[in-house]
Amino acid sequence: MHTLVNEAVNASNLDPNLGYAKGLINAVLRRVLRNENIYQEISEEKNPSYPDWWIRKLKYAYPEQAEAIISFSRAKPPLTLRVNQKQIIGAESKKAYMAQFSEAGLECQDLASIGNYTLPLGFELTTPVPVAQIPGFYDGACSVQDAGAQLAGQILNPAKGARVLDACAAPGGKSAQLLEQFDIGLDALEIDPLRAKRIEENFSRLKLTGGNVLIGDAANPKAWFKGELYDAILADVPCSASGIVRRHPDIPYLRQEVDIKNLQVTQRKILTALWSVLKPGGKLLYVTCSVFPDEGELQAKWWLSAMPNALRLEAPGQLLPNKQHDGFFYALFEKAKD
Repeated sequence: MHTLVNEAVNASNLDPNLGYAKGLINAVLRRVLRNENIYQEISEEKNPSYPDWWIRKLKYAYPEQAEAIISFSRAKPPLTLRVNQKQIIGAESKKAYMAQFSEAGLECQDLASIGNYTLPLGFELTTPVPVAQIPGFYDGACSVQDAGAQLAGQILNPAKGARVLDACAAPGGKSAQLLEQFDIGLDALEIDPLRAKRIEENFSRLKLTGGNVLIGDAANPKAWFKGELYDAILADVPCSASGIVRRHPDIPYLRQEVDIKNLQVTQRKILTALWSVLKPGGKLLYVTCSVFPDEGELQAKWWLSAMPNALRLEAPGQLLPNKQHDGFFYALFEKAKD
């Protein structure tokens, strides 16, 4: 919500005729922020229930957890940060950086582990604030990134000097994480030129080098692939976004049931295309921010049956949304050597 306030105010700067409205927009939206009851009442009034097909799919896939998933999707999301390892090095430096939040009157806490995975660079603010109030944010000290999303780098774990592709990369959070944590060369691929600029902006703010932004369709490598195969690929593919509803409450109302099948087809096209530019012995991490098995475990099983040279490695699988993180699916594959 804080981010939405900032973006709404910033948007008024784009039109010189709306300059007079900047203060009004800021005042009204921040009044809503200060009065949590107003926000809750508006949410309950505008979003009394999700579409029937959405509820049906959740209950079919998760008969025991469906109500909890729905409840978390209506809760306020946490503001989770990832320390920029290139600037804040080591556990002690992270503690010193977190101490700056206390000095600024902001409470924060380390993140708990997720399954077998720790989150050494992540921490959470007890009370979300605009990024302008985060110490060192504009100097590149940290990034906003959900705890579940922070697992991507650890799971892919590219070797030193690896050639890595982040497909469907915008706005660049996972690309930045890979560059911060690993000594690699990275291509960040994005089909939308405007969204690709977001990646460049993030690299610039975080003072990262070694990242190359490409504009192109992940499902059509002929248009952008130069011939040198990749050692590792992160495929954070387009999906229903059913795992991040609390950050985007309009998602269930913008989607139709047929969209899930169409997205599943798109995901398979992208996976097949990316597999062709991966080295034998290389790894591909399939990621969606979805809780629907059509975009998760069912896709992973299809991939293993469709690609006889695909080996499945250890990864968390389905992460259902909870208080700490959003919903994600992770499946890691290795391309068998010839």
